[in-house]
Amino acid sequence: LGFGIQGSIQAQNNTLKTDIHVITSDSLEGRLVGSTGEAKAAQYIAQRMKSMGLTAKGNVDYFQYFNFTPHASPHKMENGDKVTLGQGYVKEQTGRNVIGFWDRQGSKTIFIGAHYDHLGMGDENSLWSGAPGIHRGADDNASGVAALLEIAQYLKNCPAEMLSDANFLFIAFSGEEKGLYGSNYFCKNPTIPIETISCMFNMDMV
Repeated sequence: LGFGIQGSIQAQNNTLKTDIHVITSDSLEGRLVGSTGEAKAAQYIAQRMKSMGLTAKGNVDYFQYFNFTPHASPHKMENGDKVTLGQGYVKEQTGRNVIGFWDRQGSKTIFIGAHYDHLGMGDENSLWSGAPGIHRGADDNASGVAALLEIAQYLKNCPAEMLSDANFLFIAFSGEEKGLYGSNYFCKNPTIPIETISCMFNMDMV
């Protein structure tokens, strides 16, 4: 992975499979940014980060909230007796990034990220043309989030002499599917000094 560790990463007690199963569960309804399912997924990821000893680095505990206005649907929209084309009925919504930090008192920070949102019940980005249904997003991107959490746990379990002296920042972004909302917000509103970040690994569809 290129950040001063030796050996291979192996799943710990099937946590990788468990994380994927939880994140893709029907109760999360596809994790659309701004939805109840997204909030549930964020809570789960935050709990996982806390359980492995990562420090909360959001604006509110592990969460960095951001507001966004969804792009209007390009399709025909009906609302009572009104029919519009190329615009929808949208309002500002709130999403959240989940941020955990391992402060090793280093001068540089290695940043590992993955987006956890998906398409909800389907939207203009979905390739599914049938009736609305849960888009679970196991590959895109529960796999990346599970890998991020697995790497975080592996690093926390590593002997100090196997690691460089860098800090580690872990972020599960939301809003990627709608237009990189969460990652864009973090870059403009970093919760650590952005000049200390030496590199970033993005875990997407692993």
